[in-house]
Amino acid sequence: MHLSGKTINLVSQDYTATIVTMGGAIAGLKYRDRDITMPFNPQSIPISHQGKILAPWPNRISDGRYSFDKREFQLPITELSTMSASHGLVAWQDWQIEDMTNSSAVLVTHVNPVYGYPFLIKLTAHYELINGMGLKVSITALNEGKADAPYGVGMHPYITCNQALIDDCKLTMPFTKCFTLTERKVPDQEVDASSMNFDFTQGRKLGDIEIDHCFLSSDEKRMSTIMLENDELQVYCKTNAPFVQLFTPAKLGRKCLAVEPMSCPANAFNNHIGLITLKEQQYYTLDYVIGALDKKPHASGD
Repeated sequence: MHLSGKTINLVSQDYTATIVTMGGAIAGLKYRDRDITMPFNPQSIPISHQGKILAPWPNRISDGRYSFDKREFQLPITELSTMSASHGLVAWQDWQIEDMTNSSAVLVTHVNPVYGYPFLIKLTAHYELINGMGLKVSITALNEGKADAPYGVGMHPYITCNQALIDDCKLTMPFTKCFTLTERKVPDQEVDASSMNFDFTQGRKLGDIEIDHCFLSSDEKRMSTIMLENDELQVYCKTNAPFVQLFTPAKLGRKCLAVEPMSCPANAFNNHIGLITLKEQQYYTLDYVIGALDKKPHASGD
């Protein structure tokens, strides 16, 4: 046991992954010995919510206050700069190992009832390295309580082309719509991504652009692919999540890009955009895959 819980090392043909039980976080993912998620030391506390599972809501709830089923609730404020309850209740909770093989692991935890969220949700996270695909992550919530529960989920991986500057990387993604943000970083208006200079449908270099915005999928029935690439690597995140938050983190030296699949955007408990109501024994699963392809033959000893 260490500051990020227990460490799980997964191995497949071209991939290795390091998962920690604190927050169910991805502490590292390599493709042929090169980083495709920004790593952190499993014996340390990661910067912010790096690699963690965000539930029963992702992102922010303004003032930590919301109403549901004609009742008012107040959550603790965890981000003073925006006066919000940020990134759910399980990111700093130690998950239990339910099953493990050389290439897969299953972690479980509960969102236990508290005054601001008096609902009982079982969470199961399944991680699997798949040859030719990458790391597949499935996060399933099951309402084990007797009352309907508001719910949202996301995950906070940072993809990277072996820690190269993202300024020199090309980003390609299919999203044509995004939200503007208020000063407190919650969605304001749905706009064309091109109006924010965020049109990457044809692929282009990121340069010094700064992004911390939520993008909308135009077709939830199909997998969306977000691709970050340079001359050496193509790193992709594929997901059927209806929303994806992208963030260019200066505090990590702009060596990675947060690509966060989410079931709902920020403040969904109030604006109800994408908000899920889980009834008794109802479940919801969020899936995504992170993988990579070589742009040039790799000369390491693999």
